[in-house]
Amino acid sequence: MTFETEAVDETFIRRKRTPPDTAVDITPMIDMTFQLLIFFMVTSTMQGNPPADLPPSLSGGSIEVAKVINVVVRPAAVSGEAPQIEVDKEPVNLEELKLLLEEQAGARANGIDVMILADRTMTNGDLNEVEMLMSEIPGVTYHFGVQDRRN
Repeated sequence: MTFETEAVDETFIRRKRTPPDTAVDITPMIDMTFQLLIFFMVTSTMQGNPPADLPPSLSGGSIEVAKVINVVVRPAAVSGEAPQIEVDKEPVNLEELKLLLEEQAGARANGIDVMILADRTMTNGDLNEVEMLMSEIPGVTYHFGVQDRRN
């Protein structure tokens, strides 16, 4: 038995298969999501947060309540002069301020807190004089107060 093979001159061409349809229909998932969202919105109770017992802050809050000495610093009326300083609405110069703060800091065992309230138009150089004076006095801790921009 002889097998005859015929020579085929045609080249083999592989046909591309069309990929199966893999699209996912997410419409039912979106419908379920909206139904769950509506269910939880309708069944939830709209209550505010319960009041919390917070400890009083040590560094923030109102300066009227805190036991601090308020030092108000305003720019000098004439350029080149020392800035205007007030303690309890009484004008003082730098030497008087130093004596007052040394007296107050010496009278208290744990020192004093000073709040420096400066005008917006004050330059850093003018405030630096007051800051350096306070840093030289032992027992004085100073803080800078800022004014809200509501006006």
